[in-house]
Amino acid sequence: MLNAVIIGGGLTGLAAAYELEQQRIPYTLIEVKHRLGGSIASQRQDGFILDAGPMAIPGTGNWPLLTELGLDDAVYPLVEQPGGDYFAFKQGAQALVDALARRLTGTMLLKTGVSSIGEVEGQYAVCLENGLMLTASALIVAAPARYAERMFRSFAPEISERLWNYRYDTITRVSLGYRCDQIKLPLDLPWDVAMAHSLWTDYPSRVPDDHLLIQLGVRIPPDRATPEALVSTLQQQLGWPTNPAAVLVARWPEADPLSCLMPGHRENMDAIERLLPQGVALAGSDYRAQRFQDRVEQGQEAARRIGAWLREK
Repeated sequence: MLNAVIIGGGLTGLAAAYELEQQRIPYTLIEVKHRLGGSIASQRQDGFILDAGPMAIPGTGNWPLLTELGLDDAVYPLVEQPGGDYFAFKQGAQALVDALARRLTGTMLLKTGVSSIGEVEGQYAVCLENGLMLTASALIVAAPARYAERMFRSFAPEISERLWNYRYDTITRVSLGYRCDQIKLPLDLPWDVAMAHSLWTDYPSRVPDDHLLIQLGVRIPPDRATPEALVSTLQQQLGWPTNPAAVLVARWPEADPLSCLMPGHRENMDAIERLLPQGVALAGSDYRAQRFQDRVEQGQEAARRIGAWLREK
């Protein structure tokens, strides 16, 4: 039976699985963490809905995938935000992950790491860190570059060399809930290279009455400050009260890929894609996906290419 393995259960991997689902191609999705969605996670806290990953997405929310997933009414525009138009999910960004996951019927292997990939008897082999091995007709690698480099090391060393020493900038997302009378809007924060972004919302489904939710993206390495110290420093620097109604500090090591912004990255990706064996695709934010929506579209496009190749076999 022709089948595929997807390595990585973040947004790109889920989008690839969703597309394979539409093509009725059997697949197994492997995710090293205990949950799907990567950095995208939402949680409730004292009437607030907080996002560990991005709270807002650039654009207007006019996105065909949302219609396909029945999420047209699940988003709202953010107003008075610096940097242009944004939209957000009324129940947090995890609504997108959950909507994709509900439509997937393939095999899901969570808390499962991949040590390497290779070939055996005309099939691709995926060696798991628990000692087991899966075989598949095709592979979609939707893992961060620093993990993909290790997977390709013995299978396609030329690819591994081109992914070696991929650079990231860790962004710590600090979400703070306050009463509206405690914070002056619109936010007018001093420019700082350490501040990656600042967003806020007072949408009723996201915050209690007369409150607002702020998310700050801060470029502070995890070893430089504890979450408590980071929140305290931000409050002092911005002159905000020290008694927020809700707090969430979330760090993601691959939050801001840097290598993809450097000169020569596009040419490097062109070379990697020429080196990929037939039936193997590489997709995700470390490669060609710059925007949030790109991560989804690249996962879907990788699955379409894999589907077309499988049909020709």
